[in-house]
Amino acid sequence: MIVTRLIGGLGNQLFQYAFGHSLARSTYQTLLIDDSAFIDYRLHPLAIDHFTISASRLSDADRSRVPGKFLRTPVGRALDKVSRFVPGYQGVLPVRREKPFGFRESLLARESDLYLDGYWQSEKFFPGLRGSLREEFQLREQPSETTRRLSAQMKSENSVAIHVRRGDYVTSAKAKQIYRTLDADYYRRCLLDLAAHETDLKLYLFSNDVPWCESNLDVGIPFTPVQHTDGATAHEDLHLIAQCRHVVIANSTFSWWGAYLGQLHPARRVYYPEPWFHPGTLDGSAMGCDDWISEASLEEQSSLKSSRRAA
Repeated sequence: MIVTRLIGGLGNQLFQYAFGHSLARSTYQTLLIDDSAFIDYRLHPLAIDHFTISASRLSDADRSRVPGKFLRTPVGRALDKVSRFVPGYQGVLPVRREKPFGFRESLLARESDLYLDGYWQSEKFFPGLRGSLREEFQLREQPSETTRRLSAQMKSENSVAIHVRRGDYVTSAKAKQIYRTLDADYYRRCLLDLAAHETDLKLYLFSNDVPWCESNLDVGIPFTPVQHTDGATAHEDLHLIAQCRHVVIANSTFSWWGAYLGQLHPARRVYYPEPWFHPGTLDGSAMGCDDWISEASLEEQSSLKSSRRAA
């Protein structure tokens, strides 16, 4: 069996599930979820149950195979020790840990019986499974009437989802050390490039700081803030991002998944920030998908045009 440990926000949970799903498929094993970290985790809710995932929860019998450091209660750790002396006990699962953060080919090795501990933030951890994961990450329940109306509207237009994450990226000293705070220039460059290729664009804004966006992101194309959702219904926001034809994502796993789960279209353009993290912190070199457009490539194009004009 493959057991994947869930922790963090919705985007992280989807990455952790996706890597487990990939390894389980490639080794013909059962995927099980360990969500016990959420017993005493308060930063984000467990949100993966809003999707039609096929994996089951780790059973009490199988929990005895979880390495002791991941058992969240003193009772659990005690049972772990006792179970080792029970006839038929199969042993603690070996741990595959993503340390340091970032993609490495060695982490894809096919092995039976693993406990996964990491974030696995790259499509390279689950290559070729976009169609399968779209099935796994369909909404389990019907969304709100407003979400259904917006979804139909987005599908009928040359729609663009723009995700601007500020919040803790601006206020948290710890987050600011790792994550770049994307400025208005990043979004302007992406939107101006998109406007050079597409017409009749309809922009939809997803942000935890709409006033900042209204003051800083004017590129001559009006946008509609999506504000009927909250933290408890973030899965509906992700669903709506996926309905848009084009996406400008933030350095956020949330909008990463909104872009990844969107339906493919010949003219579709997805823009992502590069570098993802501050240089010298985490390795974000594998964050972008091969068919996406990086911030760095836009800067290269701009420099090339400037040099040609100067010549």
